[in-house]
Amino acid sequence: MIRDRKIYLPLNFIQNQQKLLIVLLAILLGILIGLLVVKPNFSFLNLSLGAGVFIIFLWLLQYKNTNIFSIEKIFCYLVFFTGFLGVALFPIDIGFFTLFPYRIFLLFLWFMFGLHLLIKRKIDFSQSQIKWYLAFFCFWLGCAVLSLIWSASKEAALKNIIFLFMGVSVIFFSTYYFHEKKDLQILYNLWLYVFGFLIIIGFWEHLTGQHLPVSGYYNEMRTYIMFRPTGVFHNPNDYGTFLALSIPFGFGIVRYGRKKYIRFYGLCSALGAFYLIVATGSRANIIAVLFELVFILLFLLNFKRKIKAIIAMGVCIILLFIFFPGPVQEFFSQITEKLNSIASQAELKTGSVGVRINLVRNGLLFLYSTVGFGVGAGNSEYYMANFAQYNTAGILNPHNWWLEILVNYGIFIFIGYVIFYMGIIRNLWKIYRIKQIREEKMICEALLVSMVGFFFSSISSSSIMAFKPQWLLFAFALAFLNYSRNKKEV
Repeated sequence: MIRDRKIYLPLNFIQNQQKLLIVLLAILLGILIGLLVVKPNFSFLNLSLGAGVFIIFLWLLQYKNTNIFSIEKIFCYLVFFTGFLGVALFPIDIGFFTLFPYRIFLLFLWFMFGLHLLIKRKIDFSQSQIKWYLAFFCFWLGCAVLSLIWSASKEAALKNIIFLFMGVSVIFFSTYYFHEKKDLQILYNLWLYVFGFLIIIGFWEHLTGQHLPVSGYYNEMRTYIMFRPTGVFHNPNDYGTFLALSIPFGFGIVRYGRKKYIRFYGLCSALGAFYLIVATGSRANIIAVLFELVFILLFLLNFKRKIKAIIAMGVCIILLFIFFPGPVQEFFSQITEKLNSIASQAELKTGSVGVRINLVRNGLLFLYSTVGFGVGAGNSEYYMANFAQYNTAGILNPHNWWLEILVNYGIFIFIGYVIFYMGIIRNLWKIYRIKQIREEKMICEALLVSMVGFFFSSISSSSIMAFKPQWLLFAFALAFLNYSRNKKEV
């Protein structure tokens, strides 16, 4: 007599297979959307990819425990990951806009979220403890759309609103999907891996003078700038800003990592990143990193650890001077020269510092002329080009994130943003003081120090409205804050 035999597969095997299928589905779908945007036809390749997406989707439905929420979360991780790489990863030029995986995955995430909303007919915000932060962003978006009424350049305003909407979307989805400890650990590890990868790219650029196609220095032959690293960004300032915001993640793993090789990786990445920041020539980011170090030394270390840290840094510097006197002396002289140039240019109102001062003066005049309501989303450059009273040497962008918000959106949004920013730092500080779990304290410290450094880093780039790492940092910080509030820790 033959009996039917049921084959029981381990639960872990089924779950791993599901995750693999979800990632494969996301990749194929992203490629398909990109191809359809560029060439909207029924080619063999498009039909094959569509069939593959459909088959994988049906395959996933056979699992009784398939969770649509988990699929959406995978796409949110992909948004986070591709956000670091930005336009360097398979860009698709469609004229007014450029599509790349980050934007494609974000669009599809909105589609899946809307589909989920139609099916469930409700959104579960029971675990959201940061509603006031989200309310501010909704208010900011509303004011940005309203500013279209008085914006002189509608095209610039619309583009700026789209960038703002994408950034707010990343924050919303991150706080909605990432509310477990393992989610935050994955984000931290992801940030560290990307950090290390971009440092390798930076050293390759610095040593060879070669750059990725996305770089503004691609095929650059002038020796005085061709060795400045840009990573996956368009210019050295953006790359330096990313490194300055990421160094605290390296410090975090040094202080809280359980294994020596992981701590060594964190130390090397932090030191390598600081070297590359000096190589970019970004003075604001040099100040940001020094400010981060001072903050750690003064507020995050107890007295004994402060003494140990000072002694360790002193010994390391002495040893470096003994064994590598030439390179070390040149490196420190570069730092001193760049910092001194800030004071001298500010006093004489010359160079890039002089231009930045005039950008501020013009911006404040524009703000006054609009009775404090701002010139409208993304219109600061238009006003700088047409109504500037002080010479800016042809530079139109404010080159200062705080000034950009103030001039574009007015004093009310600016005050709201400052309160929002200070509120995050204040709450992270409160959480840091009571955290006991090692991994959570590491994440909290990295986010806190990075947010402190953001004050100076944000004035390095010409504009960071479309700078994805900024939005990823705020999204990560708010997701962590939401997680901690759900645990009743703040």
